[in-house]
Amino acid sequence: MSKLFYKPEDAWVGDLIPYYEDGVYYGFYLHDPRCKKDEYAEETTWHLVTTKDFVHLDYHGEAIKRGGEDKPNKNAYTGSVIKDSSGIYYAYYTAYNADITINGKSVQSVMRARGTDIYHLENDEDFLFVADDTIYESFDWRDPYVFWNEEEEQYWMLLAARRKGEGALRGGCIALCKSKDLEDWSYAEPFFEPNMYVTMECPEVFRMGEWWYLVFSTFNDRFVTHYRMAKDLKGPWIIPEDDVFDSRANYAIKTASDGRQRFAFGWIPSKKGSTDFGPWEWGGTMVFHEIYQEENTGFLKARPAKGMEQYFKKSEKPEQFSSFHCEVKQEQDTWLMRSQMLGAALFPVPKDTFSLEFDIEVEEAYEFGIAVHVDKEMEKGYFLKMDRKKNMAAWDMWPRSEQGFYQWQIKGDIAYQVETVRRLPEGNRYHILLIREEDICVVYINNEVALSTRMYDHCGGYAGLYLVQGKAVIRKIVIRTKG
Repeated sequence: MSKLFYKPEDAWVGDLIPYYEDGVYYGFYLHDPRCKKDEYAEETTWHLVTTKDFVHLDYHGEAIKRGGEDKPNKNAYTGSVIKDSSGIYYAYYTAYNADITINGKSVQSVMRARGTDIYHLENDEDFLFVADDTIYESFDWRDPYVFWNEEEEQYWMLLAARRKGEGALRGGCIALCKSKDLEDWSYAEPFFEPNMYVTMECPEVFRMGEWWYLVFSTFNDRFVTHYRMAKDLKGPWIIPEDDVFDSRANYAIKTASDGRQRFAFGWIPSKKGSTDFGPWEWGGTMVFHEIYQEENTGFLKARPAKGMEQYFKKSEKPEQFSSFHCEVKQEQDTWLMRSQMLGAALFPVPKDTFSLEFDIEVEEAYEFGIAVHVDKEMEKGYFLKMDRKKNMAAWDMWPRSEQGFYQWQIKGDIAYQVETVRRLPEGNRYHILLIREEDICVVYINNEVALSTRMYDHCGGYAGLYLVQGKAVIRKIVIRTKG
């Protein structure tokens, strides 16, 4: 495939189900055709792409078929893939048919497909695993994650579930079921029950060094993928300082590893109407990060896969800056910038498919950030706000909405896109890598913080650093295109 961020031609990417074997990463994903207007995740099946470098992907078509209109698996939703000791692959997935109900509520269940060839998995029509309706409610029972627990010498299945009789807003838990043979499953007390969420979707656990990590996604207070960490699979689970991998614009992240490196598989949602002003939708475009472990703390950080950096091969350096109300002095490949109020040092960038890499050192500033696809007057475009006082980075844009009747109706009370907030690394030096391909944009700060978003309404123009009452140094600016 010729694009860095994958989306099917006539469909959208939903939750990914990653698997690794023999040098190949398998990206099973929920294939959402959006058959009707404003309808999401209906007639959903599993499709498959594979990659070795997270740049070159091969599409293999439908991997798991959905059932008929009267079957539990009318829709095939998220799950996991595992290979047993005899070489059989099992894909456990969520089966959902809104017409199958208990007491008027639609029921979710677990089904599976299997085969000796991972490219050809057949549905096992005799396997249907439902909630016990004693420990767990019948209505939230999805996203099975199956793995081999070496200590207990049995398979564990984690599920997004709800404790029986608990509240709708805080009763979500991660259920635990156990099996010796992948056939007969028993119910156990919840694996994780924080009393905080409606549900915890797409649960996953893995180990790196001495730490266990629990990954799950929520949509209560934030649409985001969280992680927790513990020295033992039984907990206690610690909330790290920065407990997410990306922003709202990269949901349902799951991971896979070759034993040395671990990669995050997620999707950047589209926006309704293909405009910056539209609400986020379900489903979108595939995106990957490399996830690595900070040595001293065990915290997880995100950086680009190496192949992504090599995707844009033709490089150039801006020869001069366009100054917006600031002083800019050049010394070889370094630019010194100073502004009294709002000022910006800007340079031209390509339309919508390129990478931009540079270093900044902010000596002092009341406000500062990165301007992208702005005009020379700084009236339109995108702004990555970087706030050291609040230790946060977030996207902003102008205009923020369609102009209202009155001059003040411009959403001036919304200081930034709150759903894109990330933690800003400490210090005053920042390495910025911005990757844009068509309407997708991902920024990496210091190779540890990832921030994904959509960009529909602005392209081309200028990029650079902006300051309010401050001074800074800009170094090593490189713009890369596909060539």
